[in-house]
Amino acid sequence: PAAAPAASRGMPPRTGLQPDTRFDAMLRARGRALSTSPALLAARAAAPAPGTIQRATAPTLGSQRTFYICGNANCPLPLVTLTATAKHVGPHSAIYLDDSVPSGGYTQADLDSIGTLFDNYLYPIDTLSFGRESDLDTNGVVIVLMSPRVNALSGNCNTTNSVILGYFFPDDLLPSVYDPNDGEIFYTLVPDPGNTHCTISKSYATAFLPSTFLHEFQHMISFNRHVLLAGGTTEDNWLDEGLSRLAEELGGREIPDAECPGVSSCLDRLAAGDVYNGESYLHKDTLEASFLFEPDNVDGDLAENGANWLWIRWLADHFAVDTILGRDLTRVLDGADQPGGRSLVGQANLEAATGQSMPVLLGQWQLANYLASVPDFSEPTGRLRYKSWDLDGLFVDNFGAYPLQPDSTTTGSYLHTGVLRQGSGRHLRVIQPASATGVVLQVSDLNGDALSATVVPRIAVVRVR
Repeated sequence: PAAAPAASRGMPPRTGLQPDTRFDAMLRARGRALSTSPALLAARAAAPAPGTIQRATAPTLGSQRTFYICGNANCPLPLVTLTATAKHVGPHSAIYLDDSVPSGGYTQADLDSIGTLFDNYLYPIDTLSFGRESDLDTNGVVIVLMSPRVNALSGNCNTTNSVILGYFFPDDLLPSVYDPNDGEIFYTLVPDPGNTHCTISKSYATAFLPSTFLHEFQHMISFNRHVLLAGGTTEDNWLDEGLSRLAEELGGREIPDAECPGVSSCLDRLAAGDVYNGESYLHKDTLEASFLFEPDNVDGDLAENGANWLWIRWLADHFAVDTILGRDLTRVLDGADQPGGRSLVGQANLEAATGQSMPVLLGQWQLANYLASVPDFSEPTGRLRYKSWDLDGLFVDNFGAYPLQPDSTTTGSYLHTGVLRQGSGRHLRVIQPASATGVVLQVSDLNGDALSATVVPRIAVVRVR
């Protein structure tokens, strides 16, 4: 903890990603729908038995293949087709480049460098942390398809400031006449510096490629272990997204800094979005207005993504032997060591993995979110803090102040009206002199009456001397 890293000044924020968020929500909803579809049974029947995956039909360098891909950000069926050529084949990845790529893009040396990064770092980081992916096409690799079709999903990104960097498409893992890809594919954009509507430089595309792959590959692994192997439903979004956000951070911690030119460390680059989103969440008004557990199990906004990351980050700090990488916890949550995958999802999954109740964990976490900025605070369990990050120093260094500044009262008189949102709430400091009288906290509806029985507020209290 004494050596917990802080990101450098000038961390680049990723703002205005509403179209990107909507696209990600569509993909997660699609995965949930597919996990209860009849096609799932056929996919499970076709999947190789656990432990029998073999590299039977590895792609041939220079070979061409037809792929089926989303035609727009709503991904309607039927999908559109394109032809791509295998430009790099390694032990864990095969990079296909769309034959219609615009000029000014990747060279063969660039593609070989990207492939080596995947094989040597990105693939091992995710599989060691979350488990193995499926191998429905029995080719022994994850295909990386680079195509301007992915760029087109972002529309006029120069105006919206929103870029869809890449994605995993759950349909690829289920047999379908509309999607005959039937394999493990990660889709990513390509450099397009001459595009006046959505200008993507090579440096921009390359900078965000590692974190996007780590994020989406976790989603792919999770779908395999919860749906294809266990025959259950997809992981609840807050937990699935939190693990994918943690995957980005793990890449920053484990990839050598030499692989991230232009910044002082890989952690600065790969965890930048998580840190920015986490800081956005912790402002008291944003925190109160945000869900940790997004309603209807849909993808949240950036602040809620930040909540998902902070939540999983804190859990790994306290329920893993290696509190920095957290692998013994993340492997349990994704069923990495269970040949039949893991059918538990959401709250049941987390409570089984930690042996703790959700209300207790949530109270401790929300207290830790404030106490991270209280100097020298300690308590017997050690849970009311983060171990892996000096959040106070991190946010002060990058944003000028610690974001969570609670309401306070020195008289014991305080009234606040708001909406209770799952996992979030309001922080309040009750400041008292020694031997002061007690304080009564009342939670009621707008009329001052008791809350409906369907609403269960949670309150966590800590005493700070």
